[in-house]
Order: sequence, then structure tokens, then C-alpha cells
Amino acid sequence: MQLLSRKGFLSGLGFSAMGLWLWACGNKVKEKYLYFSDSELEIMQVWSDSVLPVQEKGMPSADEAEVVRRLDEEFYFVSEEIQEEFHLAITALQYSPFFYGYFSRFSKMHRDDRIRFLKQTESTDSDTMRAVVGNLKLVTFLAYYGHKSTWQEIGFDGPFANPSEKWSESRIYYKKTISGS
Repeated sequence: MQLLSRKGFLSGLGFSAMGLWLWACGNKVKEKYLYFSDSELEIMQVWSDSVLPVQEKGMPSADEAEVVRRLDEEFYFVSEEIQEEFHLAITALQYSPFFYGYFSRFSKMHRDDRIRFLKQTESTDSDTMRAVVGNLKLVTFLAYYGHKSTWQEIGFDGPFANPSEKWSESRIYYKKTISGS
């Protein structure tokens, strides 16, 4: 019987650890998004947590109201020019805290600092920054308050005559695409 050398043992152990790590990374179940990149997805999740009233009692979280998923769906079907403008708005939001005295990207800031930063942008002289924050707030609020989970808390009974929900062809296509069927 031949003994295993120290070099052989350590090499085998290293390759085993690397294989286990690659296997673990490859098995992550990741939701499929068609419009947002991974970094934009992180920014939009942090953004939603910062601007929506999710801390108030009874209000659903951004995940429960499917805010980012709905925004992904809506932006996927708009024209390329509008898509590009929202990509740029998300990027501008991510890196603009530096110009307001914060040494961090928006998605990496503490929640209190993000809220303080957003308050600063309300009174800025920059039309661009006000447009970025205002437009992102608009679409985020539309997605949030358009979800049934928020209606009871805001006292909305639903659409007049309460018609059944009918999905458009684009919504059906989006659902089929993200589910992989």
C-alpha cells in the first residue's frame, strides 16, 4: 500500500473544497428577471425599502406587493428608449450619494442614511436628480399601490363593479418566459 504524500493530500483537499464550493454556488435558486440586471435588482430592492411605507403597521413589504417583479414586467415591454432612460436613472441613483457627501453607493448605505439622502435630493438645484428620484418614486408607488395587498390598508375597495382580472397577452408571455415553460 502506497502512502499519500502531503502534497497529494493537500491538493486533493483543495480540489474537493473547490468542487464543493462550485456545486453550492451553482445550486442557488435564482429568480429570473427579464429587464433588471442583478445589480439593478439589488438597487431597486433597497430603493423600494427606502421609499415605501413598509415600516408602518399593516402595510405589506415590497416583496409581498411584488413591486420589483411588476416593475421588471412593465419595463420589459416598453420601448428601448424608455428602457435605457430607466437604466440610466437607476445608475444615477446608485452613484449620486457621493455628490451629496456620502462615501457609499446607494444600495450599500444604511437605511437611515438612504432616507436622509433622499430628503436632500428633494431640495437640490439639480433638475436631473429631482427627475431621477421623482420618476423612480412614481413607478414604484404605482406598482406598490396597484397591488391588492395594499388596498385594505389605504381604504380602497377595488375597481368599480369589481370586474375579474384579465391578463393581457404581454403579461401571459412574461409569466411563461420567467417560468421557463
